[in-house]
Amino acid sequence: MLESFKILVLNYSYEPLQFCNAKRALIMVLSGRAEGLEVDGYQVKSPNASFALPTVIRVLKMVRKKSGKSISFSKKNILKRDNFTCQYCSETSQSLTIDHIIPKSRGGKTTWNNVVVACKPCNLKKSNKTPEEIGFYLAKKPIKPDFYFFSLSVPPAPKSHLECWNKYLPKKLRQLVN
Repeated sequence: MLESFKILVLNYSYEPLQFCNAKRALIMVLSGRAEGLEVDGYQVKSPNASFALPTVIRVLKMVRKKSGKSISFSKKNILKRDNFTCQYCSETSQSLTIDHIIPKSRGGKTTWNNVVVACKPCNLKKSNKTPEEIGFYLAKKPIKPDFYFFSLSVPPAPKSHLECWNKYLPKKLRQLVN
């Protein structure tokens, strides 16, 4: 449960930084590195204690964000860009992999424009063929994401979490949540 719930992390200045899992958020609060700002009734119970699970926390020291406008190429960022969804069949299962649109065996490069998220069945079926050869169509054209939009994407969450987060999210992201 603690790995699946996402918690909004705010900078010392109340600016949204990121989302982390509930386990990490609870550790940050209990160790004194952050304070819980919002709760919505979820509880975490141990044999000796019970804790209110925060939906929003604020770190107690200012975190300097990178000023660069570039985002690093990584599997994690590809998964985020494609919203953890297979670009061939729209599956959102846990068995997601990374697929080269033009296979590496055919000279395809590992770049933002040639790599997408694929579920294992689609990746196996596609093998070393192009999507056109196998009759697959991409859900959206793969591009390098914009750093500012990409740095904070709202994950799926219970409605009560979304309502708490709305107070702290920029206007552009609030529209996506509603």
